[in-house]
Amino acid sequence: MQLFCVKPKVHCIDTFAAFAAEFALGPRDLLLTETFLYERFIKAAGLSCPIILKDKYDAGEPKEETVDQILADMQPFPIDRVVAVGGGSVIDIAKVLIIRDARPIGRIIRGEQPFETDKQLIILPTTCGTGSEVTFGGIITMKDTGLKTAIMDERLSADHAVLVPELVAELPIKFFIHCSVDALGHSMESYVSAARGNEMARAVGARAVQLILNGYRQLIEKGAAYKALLAKDFIQASCLAGMAVNNGGAGPVHALAYPLGEKYKISHGESIYQFLTAVFSMYDQIRPEGALAELKDIVEKPLQEAGFAGEAPVFERLEKMLNQLYPNRPLRETGMTEQDIKPFTESIFASKQRLLVASYVPFTREQAAEIYRRRF
Repeated sequence: MQLFCVKPKVHCIDTFAAFAAEFALGPRDLLLTETFLYERFIKAAGLSCPIILKDKYDAGEPKEETVDQILADMQPFPIDRVVAVGGGSVIDIAKVLIIRDARPIGRIIRGEQPFETDKQLIILPTTCGTGSEVTFGGIITMKDTGLKTAIMDERLSADHAVLVPELVAELPIKFFIHCSVDALGHSMESYVSAARGNEMARAVGARAVQLILNGYRQLIEKGAAYKALLAKDFIQASCLAGMAVNNGGAGPVHALAYPLGEKYKISHGESIYQFLTAVFSMYDQIRPEGALAELKDIVEKPLQEAGFAGEAPVFERLEKMLNQLYPNRPLRETGMTEQDIKPFTESIFASKQRLLVASYVPFTREQAAEIYRRRF
C-alpha cells in the first residue's frame, strides 16, 4: 500500500524575478495569474510568454464555465509549460490546463472522458494556506449543480512547486491568518485521519503545525507587521501541510466548510476557521487518546510558549490564540441563517462522504448540525 507521494520538485527562490530567470520563461510558457499579482510582481520582468489574467474572467473560485473560456483562449498558443502564480483558484484551474483537448472540462470532471496531459506544470503559490502546489487535482464549481467538485488524479500534479516568500509577505493580516488556518486544518485533519492517516503524513503534518503555531506566537509578541519576516516559514509550512493532506486526507472540518463557501462565497480559509476547533473539541470529548493525544502534545508546547497555558482543554486554548490573532465571527454574520443548518448537513452527507469517512470518530448528522448551531 502506498503511504506517501510527492510528485513535484520543490524549490525555494526569494523573488519572482529570480524565478523567471532561473526557469528561463519564454514564448512557449503560458502564465496564469491575476491582475494585482501581475502588476506588483510580474510586469517588471518583461516576460515574452503569453499571460492570462484569471480575474478578467471572474473574481471568484474556479467555475466550470471559466475553465472552458480560458481553455478556448489559450488554444492559439503553442504551449509546453503552464506556470501558475496565484492562490488556490488560479492553481486549481492551471492543473486542468495541462490536459490535452480538455474542453469541455465538465466531461472530464464527471469521468465521462479519459484524458492525458501534454504540458508541464510549474506552480508558485501566493498564499500560505492551500498547499495546492504539492497536491494532485483541484476543485471546480460545476455549472449544473453549483457544487464544488473534486477532480483528483496524480497526473494533475505539478512538475515544479516553487516557494517564493516575496509573494506572500504582503498579504493583509486577515487573509494571512485565514490562509494559514487552512494549512493548520490540513495538518491536523490528516494527522488524525481514520481513512488514510499514516506515519509519513503525520511526520510532515506535525512539522507544519509547529511552524504555524510558532509563527503565531511571534505575531502575537511582535505584531502583525512581523509577518513579512515569517513569510518563508509560513509558505514552507503550507507546503508541508499540502503534502500531509495529499497523503493523509482531509476530514469533517473541510466537509462542514464547503456549503458555507458555496452559498455565501466565504473564503475557504475563513470557512475552515469557523469549524476547526469545534470539530477537534468534539473529537477530544469522545476519543481523547490515540493520534489525537499525540496531536495535542504537539499543539501544547507552542500554546504554552505563547502564554496560552492553563487547565482549559487544548483546542479551547487554540481557539483563544486564533481569536487574538484575528477574531472569528459567528456564522450569522456571514449571511448564514438557522434555516441553512438542515440543508447544509444533508448536503455534506450526500456529497462529501470522501471527507466524512476520514473522521477521527464516526461522524453523524446530529454532530454536524450541532456544530453548525454552536458556531451560529
